[in-house]
Amino acid sequence: MVVKKRLIALALALMLCAGLGAQGVKVLSSVNKNVISMAEQLQLTLKIRSDHSLKLSAPPAPQVPGLIFRNVLSSSSSSTSIINGKISREHSRTFTYIFNPSRKGKFTIPGFTLNIGKREYRTRDIVIEVVDRPQSSTPQYSPDPFYSPFTQNYYGRSDREGDSRVVCLPENQSVYVGQPALIHYYLYTNQWVGSYNLESEKDYGGYGKSVYEQPTSLDYEDVSFNGKRYKRALLKSMVLYPQNTGRLQVPTLIGTMRLLDYSFLNRDVQSSPAYLNVKALPAGAPKAFTGAVGSFTVSQSVSQTQPSLGEAVTVTVKISGKGNFSQFTAPPWPAQNGFQISEPMVQDKLSTGIEGTRTIYYTLLPQQTGEFTLQSFQFSWFDTASQSYRSYRGPALKLKVKQANVLSYFSGILQPDKPKTLNPAVLKASYPQFRFYTRQPWYWLAVAVILLSLAVSGFVARERSLKRRDPAAWAQKSSARVLDKYLRKATDKAREMSGEFYPLAETGLMDYLGRNYGVSRGLSTAEALDVLRSKGVPQDILRQLEDFFLLCQKARYMPGGLDATAIQDSLSRLRSLVQALIRFKNSQGGGWRGRKGNSSAEPNTREDSEL
Repeated sequence: MVVKKRLIALALALMLCAGLGAQGVKVLSSVNKNVISMAEQLQLTLKIRSDHSLKLSAPPAPQVPGLIFRNVLSSSSSSTSIINGKISREHSRTFTYIFNPSRKGKFTIPGFTLNIGKREYRTRDIVIEVVDRPQSSTPQYSPDPFYSPFTQNYYGRSDREGDSRVVCLPENQSVYVGQPALIHYYLYTNQWVGSYNLESEKDYGGYGKSVYEQPTSLDYEDVSFNGKRYKRALLKSMVLYPQNTGRLQVPTLIGTMRLLDYSFLNRDVQSSPAYLNVKALPAGAPKAFTGAVGSFTVSQSVSQTQPSLGEAVTVTVKISGKGNFSQFTAPPWPAQNGFQISEPMVQDKLSTGIEGTRTIYYTLLPQQTGEFTLQSFQFSWFDTASQSYRSYRGPALKLKVKQANVLSYFSGILQPDKPKTLNPAVLKASYPQFRFYTRQPWYWLAVAVILLSLAVSGFVARERSLKRRDPAAWAQKSSARVLDKYLRKATDKAREMSGEFYPLAETGLMDYLGRNYGVSRGLSTAEALDVLRSKGVPQDILRQLEDFFLLCQKARYMPGGLDATAIQDSLSRLRSLVQALIRFKNSQGGGWRGRKGNSSAEPNTREDSEL
């Protein structure tokens, strides 16, 4: 029995080994053609199949004299099949190597050697022949995932039959020294160019330069060039600022373009030579000329014409147009006695550095009172349209500087859109009529009002905080004020142990209910309680009111019926009653509204403010 079990286990192990052996790997290599011409490409395909997924990188391309390796393409696939209930999977990885022949002859392509798992696999050697002409006029195309017969950029598959070049086109062939020259570089092609990689620029000196535009993708347009139809895409535009006269060669672009012909083909290409004829500026430049060349318009504005002593005046000059903004400076404002003039502050809003608006701010600080006429602003430039010098002279500034006080020192502090200036200290002698504020009566009056307001605000805030945090303590504190306001005489009589306490207490309590709860003074006790009941006053408070009113009436009509101890007890009951009324009012949010449309029920905001 034991032997039988061992035989079964051995059989299962052999079956498992057989299954593992079935999970083999197949490695095959092939070429698209064994005989190719000098004008064709060779495709060497390495295909690996396995029952398990493969994570392989492309093996190095074989080194074959007479063949130039260009590129390698890779792809992968997997399939699953079910046969008689058995599931089988196959994974494959394909590498396609592209070669161009460099000479005729027969060549042997060595096989690939791969280590997959713990085994080594080797493919066979392949012999090919390169001849002058193809054996068949039918082209042998390989699968190309980038080919689309419907694309408008497709001109044919052979890069040797097409034409691609980078052409340099200056916008103007003849310019002046300092005049911005716009240079465009275009790719002209009748092939399928996938991309262009700019590697460097070769400069020849005699100019400064900056980037004007550089697209991130090839955007083609149809053009005619040298009598042929091409697709054209802008590669780069730059601005040159000529510094020397004569014939200047513009920069040369050096890069690599990628052709899609069977596979990726990289080709080195550089732009065609181009030149600029740079002329010198004519003689007779104005004194205000600082090197501006282009087409400009100039305007001027002033912030105010009647400043106070020590108050800044801002003159704004705007220069708009197209020209060499980066090549000229802001001219200084002419010096003027009685004024301190700051260095100009420049703000540029330019497109690509050669077109837009330059805003120049000049800050003029008067140091003397009186009427002044300042010299006008001047700006000169060489106008490329008329090929002559032009000048702008702004209107003369007539300023009337008034006597000021120390507040003029802070002029412009609340104007964030205006340029900031740091005004120097104005001499005390410039303000002979100025008196210190601390010596003025109104100054101390204003200080007293501010301090009093702070004290009142603090007291109100403290009362509100107590009312919110400890309603019971606030009611007790407020009751003392109510007694002092409405029941002061009754309280005094209670301290004197006088029987007059009761009529005065009844009168003061009714006055409080009338002012704060809308109870008319002519009502009887029962009617007054009905009014309070309609306003939502709790039953226990109404009972205390009724008992106190009965006590007051009893003491009024039976004088001498109560002794001094009873008067003190009645005063204590009165305080408790007032606190209960205040707590109820506080629980209603400081006021109340009458029920059932009672128009006499209105909140007493005055008492709230007093308490």
